[in-house]
Amino acid sequence: MTPAKRHKGRPGFMLRRKGIYIFSIMSGLLLIFALFSGSGSPEHTVTRIIDGDTVVIDSGEHVRLLGIDTPEKGQKYYDEARNYLKQRVLGKGVKLVYTNEEKDKYGRLLRYVFVSGHMINTELVEKGLASAYIFIPDQYTDLLLSAEEKAKEAGLGIWSAGGVFCIGINWVQSNAAGNDNENLNGEFITLRNKCTYPASISGWRLQEGGGKTYKFKSLVIDAKNSVTLHTGSGKDNATDLYWGLERAVWNNAGDTVLVWDNESMLVLNYSY
Repeated sequence: MTPAKRHKGRPGFMLRRKGIYIFSIMSGLLLIFALFSGSGSPEHTVTRIIDGDTVVIDSGEHVRLLGIDTPEKGQKYYDEARNYLKQRVLGKGVKLVYTNEEKDKYGRLLRYVFVSGHMINTELVEKGLASAYIFIPDQYTDLLLSAEEKAKEAGLGIWSAGGVFCIGINWVQSNAAGNDNENLNGEFITLRNKCTYPASISGWRLQEGGGKTYKFKSLVIDAKNSVTLHTGSGKDNATDLYWGLERAVWNNAGDTVLVWDNESMLVLNYSY
């Protein structure tokens, strides 16, 4: 598993356009093209749902829905996005449309997914269950950005939750090398800003299952960057923070991470 600010992706690519999106004649033609591209005989059957934007098909390959990003586990609307995708595609024949990216760095196929001519990628964005995530613009970019703008204006889903959509749990290292209590900085939790613009977590509180709480001071996580909170002591910097505890805090057998924003709204509820 976002704020209403505009943001950019890789240098040279404008991911958000200012103002209200109005479908032009070209947009209409793209919509017709998209629906046409998604028609025809299904290529594969979806056999498993991983999360809100990743599925497994009958060939055993993982497919990452292209052009979108859904909440990560522990974030608000994670379950809603995953359940919607499950309802729409699980056990159904889908047509996978390739544009200009074959696979991501994890080996997942990057595709637009169609069921009976309907693009599921766009549906998730329209319902506020995903943001548009344009890495390399293609013929579907305008459709996704227009759908996102409408969801934003309506305050649907993730757009009703403010900036909390940006922040997710990237990693919990509960089992440090050697004795946990003797290697406190080898035990840590990493928070990642998945958005393409900075996100403030100033005043946020993080709590582990046993009740120990850490409060973030003035802190902004840069776009696509992470910050790691170590259990032990050290000097805080832009990427590493230190809790200052004298004993290990994260249970190796499993624990819960709770995070509240500066208005005491629970924004992360993550268990491992």
